[in-house]
Amino acid sequence: MYLFTRTAHGRRKTSARAVLTTGITTVLAITVAGCSGSSAPEVDPDAADGWSQDFAGTELNVLAEATLNSEILAQLAPEFTEKTGIEVNIETAPFAQLVQSVTLDFSTAQGDYDVVSIPYDYLGAYAGSDYVEEITPLIEENDDKVGEDFDQDDIIPGLWETAATWDGKSYGMPSNSAVTMMMYRADLFENADEKAAFAAEYGYDLAPAQTWAQYRDIAEFFTRDAGETLAGDTLSEAMYGVTMAGKRHEAAVFEWMNYAGGFGGGVVDADGELIVDSDASVESLEYMKSLGEFAPPGFTSATWDEVTANLQQGIAAQAISWGDTAGAMEDESQSAVVGKIGYADVPVETEGDEHHALHGAWTYTISKQAVDKNAAYLFVAWALSESVQKQIGEMGGVPATRAAFEDPELVASLPSWPQQLLSLENALARPRNAEWPQILDQLALQVSTALVGDSTPQKALQDAQTEIEGILGDKLPLKAF
Repeated sequence: MYLFTRTAHGRRKTSARAVLTTGITTVLAITVAGCSGSSAPEVDPDAADGWSQDFAGTELNVLAEATLNSEILAQLAPEFTEKTGIEVNIETAPFAQLVQSVTLDFSTAQGDYDVVSIPYDYLGAYAGSDYVEEITPLIEENDDKVGEDFDQDDIIPGLWETAATWDGKSYGMPSNSAVTMMMYRADLFENADEKAAFAAEYGYDLAPAQTWAQYRDIAEFFTRDAGETLAGDTLSEAMYGVTMAGKRHEAAVFEWMNYAGGFGGGVVDADGELIVDSDASVESLEYMKSLGEFAPPGFTSATWDEVTANLQQGIAAQAISWGDTAGAMEDESQSAVVGKIGYADVPVETEGDEHHALHGAWTYTISKQAVDKNAAYLFVAWALSESVQKQIGEMGGVPATRAAFEDPELVASLPSWPQQLLSLENALARPRNAEWPQILDQLALQVSTALVGDSTPQKALQDAQTEIEGILGDKLPLKAF
C-alpha cells in the first residue's frame, strides 16, 4: 500500500503512522500493478478514450468518507490510471474523523490531500477560508482533456446548487447523491392479517405513512414483544415499530431535521432567520422523542449505522434513512430483508402538504495545495463520467447523474431508484455558512439532551437558539448562498 506526502519535488511519500496520527483509518490505496512511487506507469494511447495523458506520472491522494461509494471508486480507479497515467491513492475515514483531518490538512496547508470529498454543509467553511479551488476555471481549461462520456450538464441540477455552489461560485462537483427517504417493511404492510388488524384498531387502511401521525400509529402497531405473533409467525425476539438515530452526533441532528421540515420548523426559514426554538421546531422534537417508545432500547446511543443494521436484521418496521443505505438492504450477504423493503417519501404534518427530503450530498473539492490541480480535476470528471456513474449504481452505490438514475437496466434492478430521484428533486439543504460546524455541535448537544430526558425539547431548543445566535452574531439573517 502506498501513502504519499509532499516533498520538495512535489512528490509524496510517508509512513502509515503519519497518516494514523491524524485520526484517519486508511482502508483503500490504489496504484497500478507493477508501478512504484518512483516511476510513472506506462501510457497506452489506445486506452485513453479521449482522456488526456498530459499528466501521466502524477500521483494524487484522495480522501473520502468510508462508504460503499468510496469502495467502488477505489475498485474502479485503476481504469482511470490506465486512461490517463495518473496514479490515485484513495483513503477513507468515518464522517467525524474525515472532517477533523480535512480541517487540519487545509488549515495548516499540509497538502496531504489533492482531492477531498467533503460534506456539502462544510463548503462555506472551506471555500470561505480559501482552502479549495474554484472549479469553473478548471472545467474551462480542461474542456479538451476529458473523455466524451463526461457531461457536466448530466449532474442532477439540485446537487450542483446544494453541493457545489457558494457565494455565486462553484467550488467542486457533487460526489454522491445521498438523500433521505422513508424505508418500510413492505411485506408486513401487505400482509392480509396485519392489514385487517391495523384497520380494526386505527380505523384506516395500513399503508406507507403519508403523515407523521400515521407514522406514529404504524410505529405503535408493529412494536411487539418476543412470543407475540407477526404476519402469522411467532416472534423469537422483539419487533420495533421504528428505528432511529438519537446519539449526540450529526446523525441525530439530521434525523430531527427531517421531522422538523415536515412540521414547518428547522434551523433557518426562507428569509434566513433562525427558527431553532420556533413552535414548529419544538413540536417536531417532542414528536421525535415520543417515537423512542417504539424504537429499540438504546436508540439514544444510535447513529445511522445502527438504523441500517436494525432494518437489515428485520427487527424494525420503518425508518427515515439515507438512500445510500438502500443497497445494503438488498445485499443478500448481509441483509435478512432482501426484497422486503419499500421506499417512499418522508411524511408531512398534514396530508396534501409538499413532501421534502433532506440533502446529504458530498462534494469533490480540489485543495489549494494540490500537487497538480488539472490532474485532480480530471479525476473528479472521470468519477462523474457516464460509465463510472453507471458502474457505481450497478455495484450498490449512489450516483450523482440523471442518466444513471434513469438508466433502464438500473431502474429495473434497483427498487429504491425511482424514490431516490424523486427525493432528490424535492430535498432541502442544510445551512452551509462558515459557522455551520459550530452550529451542528450545538444542535447535537441539545437534541441529545432532550432525547435522553435531561431537558425538555422546548428548553433544549431555546438553549440551542441562544447559543447559535451568539455564534452568528451580526450575520443574521443568514444570506442564502
